[in-house]
Amino acid sequence: MRRPIPRLTFPVDATLPSLLSLLLTISAAACLQKDPVQGGSDGGPADVAVGTGGGSPSAPGTGGARSQMGNSGSGGSSVVLGAGSGGTGALPATGGVGPAEGSGGGTATASGGSNARSGGATGSGGKGPGTGGMSQNMSGGTGGQNGSGSGGNGTGGSGTGGNGTGGMGTGGAIPVPGPGEPQRLTSGSSGWASRYWDCCKPACGWKANVRSGNPMNSCSQSNQVLGSADTKNACDGGGGGAFMCWSGAPWSISDTMSYGFVAASGSNYVCGRCYQVQFTGSGHNGANPGATSLNYKSMIVQVINNGGVASDQMDLLIPGGGVGALNACSTQWGNVDLGSQYGGFYAACKNDKTCTAQMCQTAFANKPELQAGCTWFLDWFNGADNPAFIFKQISCPSAITQRSGLSDPG
Repeated sequence: MRRPIPRLTFPVDATLPSLLSLLLTISAAACLQKDPVQGGSDGGPADVAVGTGGGSPSAPGTGGARSQMGNSGSGGSSVVLGAGSGGTGALPATGGVGPAEGSGGGTATASGGSNARSGGATGSGGKGPGTGGMSQNMSGGTGGQNGSGSGGNGTGGSGTGGNGTGGMGTGGAIPVPGPGEPQRLTSGSSGWASRYWDCCKPACGWKANVRSGNPMNSCSQSNQVLGSADTKNACDGGGGGAFMCWSGAPWSISDTMSYGFVAASGSNYVCGRCYQVQFTGSGHNGANPGATSLNYKSMIVQVINNGGVASDQMDLLIPGGGVGALNACSTQWGNVDLGSQYGGFYAACKNDKTCTAQMCQTAFANKPELQAGCTWFLDWFNGADNPAFIFKQISCPSAITQRSGLSDPG
């Protein structure tokens, strides 16, 4: 809305020529107020329809407010189209945007700036921000979500319609391996991960099942490492004294890398062999938020058991993950709720993380290693349900072999 034209008074007995002269003066004054060529009057008041600011009326770039097709420099702002250093307008100024490409209000400077409106007047993101400039609404971009993320990703900016096709934000970036971590996989065999914890002595705890070196440690009912690999499995008929050691729980190395132990079958079952597993963001049994959140995260896992899994499946050893076909946990832990036979606490809680955490705290009171493994499942693993991955054989890190006691056969 424009300012009203000033009301002028004149004598009642004015002549017709005088009246015509006054009307021409009024018309000229009105035209000057919306002139898209010249800047706003020096130090003049703001006009809602043409932006705010003031400054030199001569050339764009020193504040002068413009109308819908105007230009401005530092300090000015426009309601409709944006450009200029710290201001907006349709013609390009310092770090500005071209005609009909503005982002609608706010600033669009050479150093980036941000847009005051979601997506701008055209929704096309604008063109030509300077170094580091973002070309879409808000700043930064978080995976480039429609209408809320930035399509731009640094120098020059890019992105159309705010859908992030111009670059990855923080939500869609491929993680960079940390110090000492293997490089990300670009190819490998396809597989998927399930979970279990049956408290039984693992198959690789027997010397006869190991190609070379030492078998995996087994523990007593009170979680003390046994001195002999020949102690009978607690899951054998009649009972035995050898259980899974609680140190078999997975643990994180960084935000993108964890270590753990698995049961495997077929050609993947070689006691002590390690694999790098890189999650793909999809689920074996359908999409689920946990599996999606694991995209590009990796684990290095050591094979310590076999039986009951498919050739492309790796059964992650996770406390509270379900006892499966065998159960020594009731013997070792006493009368505790073990959750669903397949899927454990998380399945019994219908994938509710709060419920699962409560089951962990109840079952693993005074058992910190098991509690830590359950917390890892809810935090780092984000409750992923049967996530898919690609994998390849890799040398075992010493941190894994030292914890398991199981040698890497190569």
